Amino acid sequence: MQDESSTFGLNRKELAKLWRMGEDAPSERGGIDEEQMKAELLQDQLAGSLPLEAGMRYLLPDILTAVCKKLRPFIGCSFRALLLDPETDPLVLRAIKDLHKRQAESGPSELEQEVATTIYYAAIASALVHHDIRITKFSYKYLGETFAELRESKWLLSEIENLFDKARRLCSKYIKR
Repeated sequence: MQDESSTFGLNRKELAKLWRMGEDAPSERGGIDEEQMKAELLQDQLAGSLPLEAGMRYLLPDILTAVCKKLRPFIGCSFRALLLDPETDPLVLRAIKDLHKRQAESGPSELEQEVATTIYYAAIASALVHHDIRITKFSYKYLGETFAELRESKWLLSEIENLFDKARRLCSKYIKR
């Protein structure tokens, strides 16, 4: 094909690599950088709430009426409120974790996947901090390292930073035992 000369002789792989390098360039969205975009997306995601079916799936083993009673206080609450509330049922935290795990695996953009991953780990941290339970198979060592790494993100809300910090300290205690 004669028209390929506009690629300056680069093949598809080389062009893809060049485009990926361009993704790291500062955003031209009115001066909003990637860190600010992540912070805003995190705030938007944390304002969301658990859909009824996601919470119910974990609480259906016995009687539906008991499930509804248990879920009623949590449906409609923001993820932020649920993650920071020591009274949030661990089953609800597990539902938040699983919901955001799916989003982290299949989100439409890398940015949305990163934010979903952060909320995924925030749910794990909340269960550790507020209930002293681990709702994942990850080791305490791995979790502690991950919480420390996430804690250093410059776009986190201070409450989430504190949650990761507390969870990291808890993991350190379990590792030393």
